[in-house]
Amino acid sequence: VHHNGMKIALEVAQHVDKVRINPGLYVFDKPDPSRTGFAEEEIAAIVARITETLEPLVSLLKAQDKALRIGVNHGSLAERMLFTYGDTPLGMVQSAMEFIQICDRLDFHNIVVSMKASRAPVMLAAYRLMADRLDAEGFPYPLHLGVTEAGDGDYGRIKSTAGIATLLAEGLGDTIRVSLTEAPEREIPVCYSILQALGLRKTMVEYVACPSCGRTLFNLEEVLHKVRAATAHLTGLDIAVMGCIVNGPGEMADADYGYVGKIPGTISLYRGREEIRRVPEQEGVEALIALIKEDGRWLDP
Repeated sequence: VHHNGMKIALEVAQHVDKVRINPGLYVFDKPDPSRTGFAEEEIAAIVARITETLEPLVSLLKAQDKALRIGVNHGSLAERMLFTYGDTPLGMVQSAMEFIQICDRLDFHNIVVSMKASRAPVMLAAYRLMADRLDAEGFPYPLHLGVTEAGDGDYGRIKSTAGIATLLAEGLGDTIRVSLTEAPEREIPVCYSILQALGLRKTMVEYVACPSCGRTLFNLEEVLHKVRAATAHLTGLDIAVMGCIVNGPGEMADADYGYVGKIPGTISLYRGREEIRRVPEQEGVEALIALIKEDGRWLDP
């Protein structure tokens, strides 16, 4: 909810399970270019206005057992926060805490917090500070992670992963969103990939494949593409595609199945660490599928 959108918030709350507000824009006053600061009395008056307008929404959410996300954006901090703390992660934290403390006084605690920025380093600093502050003040609220306005394509995905995955690896974060300038459904596979790469979810096949080198006995890129095309619809499997026997068995030791170039023109298929059979290279992918079927782990696409 942006720009004095209380009427919208109250209506939306009737139809959804969680409402998000942006503290920097919730009670919005046009910035005054001649202003040089805020007196304590002015800040107190603004907090009173926020409380007055927030209370009906909080009461409705409480009555319907629904949640509120206090979603701070680095690019839209309130003018009073900018004067006091600057355009900083600390300013983002203070912006969230102002609303958290108001909700606490209203005895509302069904809260999720997000601290989004379009630059991963700012986002990382803000979430770490926020987690410390929540712990220090005894607010056990979940964190929703995201790098906002990440863009599109490879870089948008890399930027999102740099921020989200770093915090998840530190044990911070409860929900995530990858924000791409693309169709919304294209964000979902990136989220799944981040969670799987960190070992937090297992929703698709995990492929282990070595880079090409002088020992490779087949076209790795081409074969990996074929293996992926044949098996990507499966879930919960680890499949290794290794170009030679030198590193193959060791590097793929944790995989469920291995596809290894052992001698020119021949593929060795493994189940775990055990070599099961050797087949001509041109039959390798079909033989891998047959092995998965033998083990009862195949599903038709």
